[in-house]
Amino acid sequence: MKTSQKAALTAALVGASLAGGAVGASVLGTASAQTSTTTTPAAGTDTSNHDPAHEAGESAQRAADEASGKIQPGSGGHSNTDPAHEAAESAAQTAQESTNDANAATSTTGG
Repeated sequence: MKTSQKAALTAALVGASLAGGAVGASVLGTASAQTSTTTTPAAGTDTSNHDPAHEAGESAQRAADEASGKIQPGSGGHSNTDPAHEAAESAAQTAQESTNDANAATSTTGG
């Protein structure tokens, strides 16, 4: 085999190796990429549960509060009363949560 043929063969092998490596890196790079599909609804968006069985057990006020975004569906409307959470709250926030808890208790009992 002549020197020029060896050089051409070597160049072809190196080129093929580089191209294969680039394609492999591209495929592996996108295969392991994770995408997030979680979206947060806009404020005031109705995210409540409209299943008839769920709706039958809730007052009209509770349904309206869920639909308006006043309370989070399924949360029971009660605030987080964990001591660590409470320790980090301002007095104003604690008072607001107490008011919300009282309103939620009223709306879930049908009153």
